[in-house]
Amino acid sequence: MHPKQNYYLFLILVTLMSSVSIFATDTYLPALPDMALHFNCTQTEIQLSFTVFLLGLASSQLIAGALSDRFGRKKIVISGFILFTVSSILCANSDTLPQFITFRLLQAIGGGVGSVTSRALVVDRYDRREAVKIFSTVFPIVGSSSAIAPLIGGYLTYFFGWQSNFLMIAIFGLVILLCVFLCLKNKAPSIPANHPPASKMQAYSDVLGNLEFIGYALVIAVGFCVFRSYSVESPFVFSNQGYAAEKMGQFYIALAVAYIAGNLFAKKLINKSTVEYVLRMGFLFFILGGLCMVGSLLIFGNNPFGLIVPMAVVTFGNGLLFPVASAAAMTSVRSEHYGIASGLLGAIQCVLAAFCSNWVGELCQGRAISLSLFIGTLILVGFLSYLLLVVYKPKSDVSLTEDV
Repeated sequence: MHPKQNYYLFLILVTLMSSVSIFATDTYLPALPDMALHFNCTQTEIQLSFTVFLLGLASSQLIAGALSDRFGRKKIVISGFILFTVSSILCANSDTLPQFITFRLLQAIGGGVGSVTSRALVVDRYDRREAVKIFSTVFPIVGSSSAIAPLIGGYLTYFFGWQSNFLMIAIFGLVILLCVFLCLKNKAPSIPANHPPASKMQAYSDVLGNLEFIGYALVIAVGFCVFRSYSVESPFVFSNQGYAAEKMGQFYIALAVAYIAGNLFAKKLINKSTVEYVLRMGFLFFILGGLCMVGSLLIFGNNPFGLIVPMAVVTFGNGLLFPVASAAAMTSVRSEHYGIASGLLGAIQCVLAAFCSNWVGELCQGRAISLSLFIGTLILVGFLSYLLLVVYKPKSDVSLTEDV
């Protein structure tokens, strides 16, 4: 096969693997009110499935990278996506809420393999400069999944019922499995079987003891918590406002457009500015969107655009923050710890988002103004973390272009 064809097939595979957890998380969001009726449970109880899924992603990302180092990428990817596909089918056939939540946990553990191993596969094959080009291509596509997934899920729910969302996700898993079998070559494990486990534990300790890494990780985690809290609570807000599932799916398109625009703006700024300047710009839009959200709801009342438009501004800020803070976090640790740092970044944001997605349901109960205040509080926490752990911590301020 021609090298360019190999490159594009690999790019498609990495994109699919990176997107799968977002599709599994976001496709069923418009169906949450219908699912609460089906399982005869409260809003908070059905939102628990979202919380459990994020915790499953966190645990999966912590262990999948290390397992793929020891046993080889392909074996771990195949095992993960078999679990993901079977669990998706079982989710669609659940009779009770406890069954559904159990299968969602297994689905998350399988799907989380995709996020971690996709990054490792890129680094395995390409040097840093080429890897940056690949990630710059993949990130916006993955970001757009957050709009495409609810849009698809809204129409699937309207025409075929909530179960169709999980059958579609199972088909997604099967497609990835087929691509892995056809496109992914076996690679020798990068860690020998007799490698001492103590050194790995010391590496985790070194990364977690790096305050600069923790500061950037919290910036990413808070942005993720804001988005996930909005994602899990807004369907109930829109439902209370009288909107059906197929209409709700359309409300998330603006967020994907804003996120991609933020990514592109960050890419442009980073060629001329420092990491810290781009982060400050990201927080400017982040805070501006939060203030506009509270203000617009107080002025215009129970209007969906009082949430959607300010949240698009917040998401534009996220688009600035995510790629730059991710790169800054990764390069704040030693190169031999990049894999562990990647897994910890994913785990930290998923664990915190899991708690937030549970709290937001308890505290907001489908009320728009409560959701805006909850998001505003998270933005404040993220900004304070950035100030305390990054801005006022002595360190060199370098441009990413100098690193890459």
